[in-house]
Amino acid sequence: MARLISADPLRNMLGFVPGRSAAEYRDHADRLLSESDDPFVRQVCDWWQTPECWYAYESKAGAIWWGNNGGPSEYAKKLAEVVPSYPKVPSVSVKARTPCFCCEKDLFKSDEEVKLCVLSCACSTWYMHVKCRSDFVFPRCFKCSSLYSDTIITKKLSSL
Repeated sequence: MARLISADPLRNMLGFVPGRSAAEYRDHADRLLSESDDPFVRQVCDWWQTPECWYAYESKAGAIWWGNNGGPSEYAKKLAEVVPSYPKVPSVSVKARTPCFCCEKDLFKSDEEVKLCVLSCACSTWYMHVKCRSDFVFPRCFKCSSLYSDTIITKKLSSL
């Protein structure tokens, strides 16, 4: 087993390298585990089956997070020194049009809670103003011919 474990912490990933597929990681882990039942080998193999480990190789913040949340802290510290740092991505606000299925006017004027009617059939879900539901007279879907069912909900646009 001594040949598998290096004294250099950046080499202690037992031949696992970033950029491979999950199947390749699993196959490599199976080969290592067939040679050894050492708990360290099992731990490294388990780490490489998680997305958290993969993210650690993509950014400095990912490496630091992994080291603080169950990953190898010393290894992650050294890894954070060599992986790139990315600027924080600014949040983007997008104006979404949310038309009523019946009258086609916007369901939301802002991000306030609004009562909506949700109309469902076998193929689709439609949203409309509660007052528009009484004007909507079709009992069956025009696409799949199943009967509509409806319910009233209170939602914000951001939580719909």
